[in-house]
Amino acid sequence: MRTRPVMLLILSFASLLGGNGCTSSRVVENTRVPEITIDERGLLSFNNQRVELGEVAAAVKSAGFKNTQEVNILIPENADRTVMRAVSGELVRHGYTRTVFVKTRKASASVPKKP
Repeated sequence: MRTRPVMLLILSFASLLGGNGCTSSRVVENTRVPEITIDERGLLSFNNQRVELGEVAAAVKSAGFKNTQEVNILIPENADRTVMRAVSGELVRHGYTRTVFVKTRKASASVPKKP
């Protein structure tokens, strides 16, 4: 007879823990991220359209992105640091403080054969 209240206590504690995980999760409101590309020659593009240095922030703003959003800047392996600083500086001057430089990632996997 005593095992029934203990079992109810354990089940209620488990359901409390399980329900708490779902209620504490964060919802991402806007996952659309503007992406600027700097190519090997230092040329800039935004949304596959060529833009000049000095027009990047205006292009991002006219596309409807807010200052609080993250701005990804895709760079080549050997990126020109001067262009990177110039683009980042322009975005910061216009209030876009969440800039992230991203390189193209390559992944490979191999499955070893059984001996």
